[in-house]
Amino acid sequence: MTFEGRRDVYASFNMEKMITINHSVGGSPLYDTLAEVSAILGRSKEALSQFQAILEPTIEKAADDHERLYWHHIYEEEEHRFDRLTALLPKLEEALADEAFLSRENGDFLRLLQDISLEKFGLHNFLEHLDLSLFHYKGTEHEPPITALRDMTAADYQRMKAALETLNRALDAPVSLAASVPTDEKEHQKDHLKLAQYAVPPSDPAPVRPSIGTRRQLTVGSLKHG
Repeated sequence: MTFEGRRDVYASFNMEKMITINHSVGGSPLYDTLAEVSAILGRSKEALSQFQAILEPTIEKAADDHERLYWHHIYEEEEHRFDRLTALLPKLEEALADEAFLSRENGDFLRLLQDISLEKFGLHNFLEHLDLSLFHYKGTEHEPPITALRDMTAADYQRMKAALETLNRALDAPVSLAASVPTDEKEHQKDHLKLAQYAVPPSDPAPVRPSIGTRRQLTVGSLKHG
């Protein structure tokens, strides 16, 4: 059934018989937060497609196996995330069209929230991949579009963190968010393993891009010793 069709069916239901979460669908804090999550993930899916298009010729023209493997690894992770988002976004759209679905008593809804929380971690990884790529593409025609994607992703990551906290409070749902917490945000992780630019709380502005000097060959070794 299409999104519009589901809304028509929804409108014909007796509201008193529906399972509610103290609000009506559309305009409620819960609905608005889920709609924001859907918009964030939709933008990210589009952004990673643009990023992959930049990476493809880089992989093809890699100078050696080390460089090819480096970019292939990043490309493959984002391709996997693209596939996850392709499966997740229609489910999220259906959930937004059906108030009865939005209940802490609904196991399918709780599983959807778990999937959403994992995509918070995917968004964090995408941000790191964009930052890594800026070392390589500094001074090229790809720097401006990647910078734009990076800044959008940094802002969306903070929005995603805030959205998950809002959902968790609104539902008081038994959903574990531990798997969505990156190294930089783990309270008990060693400080020297954390990067400050990725540990900004949701109320703060988006992290500042790392300082990038002259263009260099992007490998793990060059980043460590450059």
